[in-house]
Amino acid sequence: MKENPYSDMEQLAYRIAYLIAGYIRNTLTKQEHLELDDWVNQSDHNMQLFEDLTDEENIKANLARMDLVLIDQRWKEVNNNLVQAEVKFMRKQKRAVWSMAAAIAIIIAGSVLLLQFMKNKPEQTNIANADTLQLLPGGNNATLTLADGSVIDLSTAKNGLIDSNLVSHANKPADGELVYEAKNNGPVSALHALSTPVGGQYKIVLADGSKVWLNASTTLRYPVAFAGSERRVEVSGEAYFEIAKNERQPFRVVLPDSSVVTVTGTQFNVMCYDNTKQNEVSLVEGHVSVYHKGRIQYLEPGTQAVVSGEGLSKNSTVDIESITGWKNGLFVFHDASIEKVMTQIERWYGAKIIYESKTKKLLNAEILRSEPLPKLLKLLELNGYVHFKIENKTIYVLP
Repeated sequence: MKENPYSDMEQLAYRIAYLIAGYIRNTLTKQEHLELDDWVNQSDHNMQLFEDLTDEENIKANLARMDLVLIDQRWKEVNNNLVQAEVKFMRKQKRAVWSMAAAIAIIIAGSVLLLQFMKNKPEQTNIANADTLQLLPGGNNATLTLADGSVIDLSTAKNGLIDSNLVSHANKPADGELVYEAKNNGPVSALHALSTPVGGQYKIVLADGSKVWLNASTTLRYPVAFAGSERRVEVSGEAYFEIAKNERQPFRVVLPDSSVVTVTGTQFNVMCYDNTKQNEVSLVEGHVSVYHKGRIQYLEPGTQAVVSGEGLSKNSTVDIESITGWKNGLFVFHDASIEKVMTQIERWYGAKIIYESKTKKLLNAEILRSEPLPKLLKLLELNGYVHFKIENKTIYVLP
């Protein structure tokens, strides 16, 4: 007997259909939510198909024309079993519609998915509208302020030499990167400032070879070359540091609250936005010390120093992956509050956030920062705890 070449695709179609039905009925486990999230995030086609199959109006239309759907006996049996089980619990008309929708989602989703897998030609659709087109994901965007006060827009500046002085050159080798090259030793007084806007990011290589990645709404102030007994920079916002080792010339990062991070060679993340209640220094590798108002904390990899109104404290268990995910182009939410999630989205997409509901449930997702906003919000909705609406550059958080 000839083996069915579509058996694997059928199994996958059945599985995804089951997950979509569970999503509609709000009966998925945490692991099933993650499984559905992974499938939706595989392609724009999967995202569009998911949106179509979970749209309330589409489901009602499918209910009305259910008798026109061509299905085999296997699907009919699944449908009958599900409908019979759900009828026992139908108390209200709306609940009845959505209970039947779960069964129909299995039938229709499975049929549609199987057809799509067999064709292997995803249809191209445009899910953006006039509002969402204005809320695009961020990108490589920054301005450089020189010692004389002049400002260079690095997003439009041509690749090549940006500035030259007695002790260093500043070059833009590629989009999103600024590199300083030391020329001569000597007294240094010139200071530059690299600033990213909302929805901006940039990487800089300082004159000593240290690398710094700037997240959105961040400013780094630094000398064009380092001289003397220390290497000192100032930062506000969020930045990831990879410091070139030099034990004879410690590297110091000064935060807006005058806290000082001292290192010789290591990797760490600093978050010190003006509108946050606390500043955080999270160590990835190496060793750092954090000084604040007469107190000092020594960090080991995987630990964090927290500066708040209560002073300086140490957090010995932190999720480094979620803290540094932005540097690798990801939103990483591990048991994150809705406020923490939306704060990151606000900075990256330039959106205003209005809460019409605040869930106490914690969200879990790993999503590319390059995703269109509607797709990102739909992926977050897979958690089943929250919903969103976009109007006029505003994201409404709904129950």
